[in-house]
Amino acid sequence: MKQIQVILSFLLAICMLIGCAPKRLTLFSESVSAENGAYRQPEAPSFVIEKGDVMSIQVFGQDNEAVKPFNVGEAHYIVDTDGCVTIPVTGKAKLAGKTVVEAQNQLEQTISQHLRNPIVKVRILNSQVTVIGEVMHPGTFVIEAPVTLLAALGLAGDMLPNARRDNVLVQRHSNGKVVQYRVNLLTDELFSSPCYYLQKGDVVYVSPRYKSFRR
Repeated sequence: MKQIQVILSFLLAICMLIGCAPKRLTLFSESVSAENGAYRQPEAPSFVIEKGDVMSIQVFGQDNEAVKPFNVGEAHYIVDTDGCVTIPVTGKAKLAGKTVVEAQNQLEQTISQHLRNPIVKVRILNSQVTVIGEVMHPGTFVIEAPVTLLAALGLAGDMLPNARRDNVLVQRHSNGKVVQYRVNLLTDELFSSPCYYLQKGDVVYVSPRYKSFRR
């Protein structure tokens, strides 16, 4: 009888250890559209320049002396209320509403009237995304190009065990309105979501599965 009690106690202890063992948290566990484990990656968008954006505009050319007048100071510009920036030598250029690539092409065409074969590099310096909620390191992160939702969660140190992976909220400003998207990371819907790539100003909120009561 005593041996049976010992065996039962041993089996009970094993069951408790198995039950208490941390479960591995996975993403896309219900995905069905992957072909041979591969997903078709959406095309990466380009940032669109907006009023109030802080930009870096650098001009390069074959003649360093001829280029200097176009790169005054740190070559930082703020897009004004008319959507324009004022470039040395060439004057005002309306860039709001254009992508970074479109702005570079426009400026190269304009500057080519004064400089032979110019190359223009445009960067938006105030691009950022915010990740809050059940993540390791919530905060606001500066990005130079659109990043994926998963990459943004990685910047925040990944989701905590208590995070809801089936209902991640992304808030985005679009045409003067606030648009909200919800993404289920336990399926493959992320790959067809407008939030696969985050845009500047996006806010990601990861809600908890269970409420924690803290004093």
